Amino acid sequence: MRSMLPIKSLILFAIIISGSIVRGQNSGNGIIEFNKMIHDFGDISLSSGKQSYTFTFKNIGKQPILINTVISSCGCTTPVWTKNPVKPGEKGKIDVTFLNDQGPYPFDKSLTVYVSGMNRPVILRIKGVVHEKPKSLNQLFPKKIGKLSFRTNFIDIGLIAQGESRNDVMEIANTSGVSLAIGFYNLSPGLYITSVPAVIAPGKKGELQITVNTKGTKNWGTTQYSAGLIVNNSKVTGEKIIVQSRILDNFSDLSAEDRSQSALPMANNSALNFGVVKSGEVISRTFEVKNLGQRDLVIYKAEFNEKGATANFNSPVKPGQTCKIDVSIDTKGLEGDKTFQVTLITNSPSRPVVNLLVAGNITK
Repeated sequence: MRSMLPIKSLILFAIIISGSIVRGQNSGNGIIEFNKMIHDFGDISLSSGKQSYTFTFKNIGKQPILINTVISSCGCTTPVWTKNPVKPGEKGKIDVTFLNDQGPYPFDKSLTVYVSGMNRPVILRIKGVVHEKPKSLNQLFPKKIGKLSFRTNFIDIGLIAQGESRNDVMEIANTSGVSLAIGFYNLSPGLYITSVPAVIAPGKKGELQITVNTKGTKNWGTTQYSAGLIVNNSKVTGEKIIVQSRILDNFSDLSAEDRSQSALPMANNSALNFGVVKSGEVISRTFEVKNLGQRDLVIYKAEFNEKGATANFNSPVKPGQTCKIDVSIDTKGLEGDKTFQVTLITNSPSRPVVNLLVAGNITK
């Protein structure tokens, strides 16, 4: 029988291999810092009633701050916050209550926090899953990677402006009979993950705190990051943790004048039809996109909703000039009515995403 590592050794090991944690992700502009940005209630039952959590924050600036207002994305979530000014170095709180009266469903609610001295609000989130009846840990976490159990090893953390970062959490569970020290290897550039707790006891749940930071490596559009899992000093081969996001240009510092003079793409036709073709034929269609703005149009990327599609284009596009988007679609293995979506990721504040469609019928 293999000897188990002492718990203290497991904790130290997990801290070392999990990599550096991005610091300051819970702060906004050096003014306010929250204990966390996302709270996961996990699995709750309908009969458990209201669920509450308290976000705490600290004034890390040099002037008093005031929470002007907190707006909930749903009437089922009620926030109450510190109304008095908070001095530098002092703390305040935002109490949030999820009413849990909507039936069994997964929920993900946001709180938009407007803080004095900040140009943009802070977004907090609460999430969880409401069940009609209690379920076992194995039922709740059916996906296994090594000895660690997941609901799913995939998470989409949504939109990120280039140069910024975004956080999310993924629930995990230990359905084995031994303690598990969790670490990670071969993380994609810009992806940071840490397990809380670092060692999960048998029959207990934890969470992976995930950050995608876009400052170091420039990706555009739909981007997937991955990380290998280490459990009790052993690398788990095969399946990985997959984190997906959509990265668009960052227009937060643009003035009204900059926006009015920026690039403006306009397609001569946003949808083209290829009629009826036989499976295996290659479809070729060309869109024309004119830059109606006063600055160069940059098309960072073209992405597609189906495999087998590619696009060629020249970028940047000068003001007043037209760019041809040559789309090629290999229909091998496809059949029936099909609509292929070509998504252009651009530097236009008014049209950062341009969708073009190619549709028709594919027969055997």
